[in-house]
Amino acid sequence: MAPLAIVAGYLGGNPVGGHVLSILHWLAGLRGLGYDVVFAEHHGWPDACWNPVTQTLSDDPTYGLAELQRHGDAFGFRWCFVDAGGTYHGLSQSAMVAACRRADVMFGLWTVTWLEEFAECRRRIFIDTDPGFTQFGMSPEVRASLAFASPMDFHEHYSYGTRIGQPDCPIPTHGLQWRPLRPPVSLPLLPVSFTPDARCFTTVMKWSPRRPIVYNGEEYGQKDVEFWRIAALPTRVAPCLEIALGGAAPYDAMRASGWHLADAAAVTATPWTYRDYIAQSRGEFSVAVNLEVKSRSGWFSDRTAAYLASGKPVVVQDTGFSEDLPCGEGLFAFSNLDDAIVAIETIERDYPRHCRAARQVAEEHLDAAKVIARVLDGG
Repeated sequence: MAPLAIVAGYLGGNPVGGHVLSILHWLAGLRGLGYDVVFAEHHGWPDACWNPVTQTLSDDPTYGLAELQRHGDAFGFRWCFVDAGGTYHGLSQSAMVAACRRADVMFGLWTVTWLEEFAECRRRIFIDTDPGFTQFGMSPEVRASLAFASPMDFHEHYSYGTRIGQPDCPIPTHGLQWRPLRPPVSLPLLPVSFTPDARCFTTVMKWSPRRPIVYNGEEYGQKDVEFWRIAALPTRVAPCLEIALGGAAPYDAMRASGWHLADAAAVTATPWTYRDYIAQSRGEFSVAVNLEVKSRSGWFSDRTAAYLASGKPVVVQDTGFSEDLPCGEGLFAFSNLDDAIVAIETIERDYPRHCRAARQVAEEHLDAAKVIARVLDGG
């Protein structure tokens, strides 16, 4: 009998391209390692289900359930979704209890899903995909509800914030050992796409989806804080720079600064429209969330990992990730406008070389088969 892994996350309620793809990397990666996989999700909170077609939030999970079924059929995993009324879809509650009791491992992807039956899992691993936001908002007490997981309810803890616990990183540990982790990419889902005629370095972002966090008197903000530090970049480099931008944002001011803007809703409609957008790009250029920059968390984006796996050179704002990921070929970390200019110019001087190097970074450091296997081994 194959070993069983349960993965808890937020897919049916948020069936948006890049987010879904980041979860599929875990599910496909575990399947590739020979695991039987069950994906589990609780509805969460009122009006938590997003419908990308109608662009509305409600308690109706119909769209998300269809997506779960579609991806489950394609990738060979079973699933369970508990809706706002407590009804189980996919696997029944009794089947979930049995699965949890049999499971070799349970992964919680961030804090958005908790089911009472997860307490039956003998090995629970928390994956912190949102460093800083997770820890700044944590209660130090063990708690769990029908909607939200607490990291305290897990036996092991990994974070995309690889510098948590370092003396210069202000993110609190709450007494937990946050082991460093890079976002896994299932390489078969992201084949290399060499597009030397592509004009634009692109990225996908929301302007300011959350309120700033204040911790110990320091304010930590979103990408809008960092963007204006490099807003003049389109006037300083040859390739065009494009953002698939979502949410309220100063669109006119950004266009006036030379930025091309794409429709984020269209780009992120499905994992495959998102993947196609990356595939037709020249590379990625992106600022990071102010919290990750200011805290030096070491955070590295699953979106950037997808660009690298697709063979796209990337220039992204340094959060401290440059301490352990190889930079200078395919992957470039910048701290200011001048750094960003030099990085893009370097890529342009030998574009094919940096495309090859980008894929190599993904193969060596982000391959889901390696990343997930290390977590399973406790490394």
